[in-house]
Amino acid sequence: MRFFQSINILDYSFSVKFTTYKVVSLTFLIAKTPDKDTVGMTSRCKDGKHVLFFDFDGLNLKEVIEEISYLMGYYDLSNFYIFENDLEDSFHAVCLNKFTLAEAVEIISNSSADRGFKKAPFLFRKKRWVLRVAEKGARDKPKFLKTIKSKNFIGHFSTAHRLFLNANYGLKIKPYKFGEDGFNEKIDICLYNTGANC
Repeated sequence: MRFFQSINILDYSFSVKFTTYKVVSLTFLIAKTPDKDTVGMTSRCKDGKHVLFFDFDGLNLKEVIEEISYLMGYYDLSNFYIFENDLEDSFHAVCLNKFTLAEAVEIISNSSADRGFKKAPFLFRKKRWVLRVAEKGARDKPKFLKTIKSKNFIGHFSTAHRLFLNANYGLKIKPYKFGEDGFNEKIDICLYNTGANC
């Protein structure tokens, strides 16, 4: 048996989910009703693989760099591009290496990225991660902060994501000499609604 009900009261959404199979589960969720449109880039590439996206909240920049350096060494990843949000200790990170969904889930799950962000492909029908790349209400779009350089340039890389980062943020990321997929069509961009302070 499954039951799900959601209602909106003022600026909040109240949800109740009840499931019973062999275990009874009752879940309550209270969240601010989404009220701001914004734009995000998605992780999916034309061939169904994904670049790596990370959304770090609550870590300072030194901690983010330490964690990314560890992931780079452990998984043999290439450069990371770090973006700062206009909230304290809030950063995005992008790596242009491409992985299957299962591989990307493993890598992102082994990070301190936001817990809800890690689960995004399981929660959304289109099975991908999204990072905001535009203003949201009164908030500025994320600002490019720095590149964390790697000595590893082996693997498969997304041409379209590299071109998008260059165009949207004025970066000058050079093509990878080996392993770029050559898919230079536009990446998937989505318009979505979110809470003002998310």
